[in-house]
Amino acid sequence: MQSQKPVVTVLTTVYNGLPFLKEAIDSTLNQSFTDFEYLIIDDASPDEKVANFIESYDDRRIRFIRNENNLGVSETINKALNLIETTYVIRLDQDDINLPDRIKDQVSYLQKNPDISILCSWQEMIDDNGRKVNTWRKRINNYGEFLAPVLLGICPIIHPSLAFRTEDMLKSGGFKPDYVRAEDFELTARMALERYNAAIIPKYHLEQRYHPGSQSHEFSEEQKSVSNRIQTEAISQFIDYEDAQKLSSFLRLEKGYKSNIFDKKYLLEMHDLLILMLRNAERKQQLNNDELSSLKRIIYLRLGLGVYVIPVLKYLPSFFFVSLFLLFSPLYSNKIHKVVSRVYNVFKF
Repeated sequence: MQSQKPVVTVLTTVYNGLPFLKEAIDSTLNQSFTDFEYLIIDDASPDEKVANFIESYDDRRIRFIRNENNLGVSETINKALNLIETTYVIRLDQDDINLPDRIKDQVSYLQKNPDISILCSWQEMIDDNGRKVNTWRKRINNYGEFLAPVLLGICPIIHPSLAFRTEDMLKSGGFKPDYVRAEDFELTARMALERYNAAIIPKYHLEQRYHPGSQSHEFSEEQKSVSNRIQTEAISQFIDYEDAQKLSSFLRLEKGYKSNIFDKKYLLEMHDLLILMLRNAERKQQLNNDELSSLKRIIYLRLGLGVYVIPVLKYLPSFFFVSLFLLFSPLYSNKIHKVVSRVYNVFKF
């Protein structure tokens, strides 16, 4: 798969990054697909060894740029987008490892599916020593399965194995620094709401390193707070913002709202807001039958059948109403949450 001009750029933004940077760069340069540009931007690392290390590579595909001042991840990626001239971009974090066929498979998928703007792949999670500690495997079969997790407060695309069409990313506005720690989720939510299509390639293409110094580990609480804000803003595209704040917590199964679960009036209100959101999403996003069915299926799998059967239960006295609701939606109950959560995690996005 050779061409005169590369069709894809691999992008790695770097801030310090040693000692894992070598594995990231080597895993890119040793890909089965060889015709690409590799743009590496050092975001003004204090460690001078980083720039010296990158410059030690003698490979024509590498284009190395060093920021004079630290811009942060979002602004550095946006800077890169204005420098990139290829049709596609593949992102690689400085401490992750590309598996050999990642570029070939992701480029091929985008070329064969012109309706797909953004995609990722299955991933293996590794520790500091390269030992596999977990895996990530999900699917997106249609637009409804792209939108539904966003409304639940879950990012449907995992960004370490991200690939996208450069033009669509620029049209969508790139990364927003206002959502620091959750810029990836905000971008994904925005593209979903703007009706772009996404996909997940059902192959392992990346080893994602999870260690104490990683952003997801170090800033988990801040990341959660910003993610909650993004979810609420997404829901507010379909219902009033004040109602979106209420519904977003309900859809997250948030512990702080568990006491309200024993309030019949609250449950009826949440059901009505959920139905209103789904109806407005169907109309505004112009969902076809398959997309709407997928959207509802994912949301009800997450919430449990209790929400689905509320219209049948609503004529019962409060005690029986709440008891049956918790029976059909056990994730809302503190007492039996731990018992059933492992089963429900099969459907978690």
